[in-house]
Amino acid sequence: MNNLFWRFFLVFWATLLMAVILVRLTFSWDDTPRWLPPEKMLAAGTGFFSQPAIPAQHINTMDLSAATAVPTRPVPPFWRRPLLHLAVLLAASILFSWVLARNIAAPVRQLKLALAGLAANNWRTQLGPELITRRDEFGSLSRNFNQMAGQAAEAIASQRRLLHDVSHELRSPLARMQILTGLAAQSPSYAAMAMEKIEQEASKLDALVTEILTFSRLESGAVCAEHIDINLTELVASVCDDAQLEAGSSNKSLWLHLENVPLIKGDPSLLYSAIENVIRNAVKYTPPYSEVSVCLRQHQQQLSLQVRDQGPGVAPQYLTKLFTPFFRAQSNHNGIGLGLSIAKRATEACNGSIAVANIMTNNEISGFSVVITLPLSSSAVQAE
Repeated sequence: MNNLFWRFFLVFWATLLMAVILVRLTFSWDDTPRWLPPEKMLAAGTGFFSQPAIPAQHINTMDLSAATAVPTRPVPPFWRRPLLHLAVLLAASILFSWVLARNIAAPVRQLKLALAGLAANNWRTQLGPELITRRDEFGSLSRNFNQMAGQAAEAIASQRRLLHDVSHELRSPLARMQILTGLAAQSPSYAAMAMEKIEQEASKLDALVTEILTFSRLESGAVCAEHIDINLTELVASVCDDAQLEAGSSNKSLWLHLENVPLIKGDPSLLYSAIENVIRNAVKYTPPYSEVSVCLRQHQQQLSLQVRDQGPGVAPQYLTKLFTPFFRAQSNHNGIGLGLSIAKRATEACNGSIAVANIMTNNEISGFSVVITLPLSSSAVQAE
């Protein structure tokens, strides 16, 4: 019995079957009147005769013409008594009802306490193994509750990290801008340099706010993705041209292998944002004097864009959390942990998928790989 429906069903029909059997036993006893002959009646001293029992040797000499047979009813055995059957049926019903009610009330009580914990903002509330290991609806509900509470706790923790990280990311450039403004006011000779630095800090602030707004729009579903023909080779090349400047300034390089692939349907701005975040992350984490490889190829009815770096990779326990908003596997780098989250949501809005993995060499992490997969919209291969 793996669900409550069958428990109710079987208990109901077991009780009903017991009632039918007991009723059958009660009324199957042959209680029709039986007629005693006068001889037995006289011998027993019963019936309408008031005198005591008459010995058998005198019966033959008596005039029995006036004697009449008297009906009698047999006495049923104890185990066929109706009151006993009623008591057994009542006791069985009470026992079955108590077991079933206890089986239902106990998990409901625990769920009630867990929900009260959530209402008290105790988002780490989890139900115990005695509930989540059940094989009925309560077990499924308990597992879903634990998952929901865990996700809610992670979301609240992410919001708190967001407030901390965003405030820190906003405060740092603002503080530098205030210092530069003060220097420019004190010494006009520093005005040109200060204005250039202030412009750079303003650009960082603008990029940060744009990233937060982009994620917010993707998360809320406010973005209506277009589905137009896109030359993915040209789009990736455009992103790599911009990333090449950033890589060159830190003694890093990009290695490109872009095949002429068929057109795909998607939103150019969303795909540009997804690919840009992936490539910029690879450039950020790969060490100096190393390269980031970008490979675009067709595989059956899909296009695959693979970006590989030679950085430290990610601890295995953090791989599944990389797409969690505001999560950063390495807190010593700049950023608020939205790059891969934006890339995932933007790719999925274009009916694609994204996957991450460490690059292993001799059982050691030697890099990090991100693969974006998009479905084809045409079988015609573009000319170079």
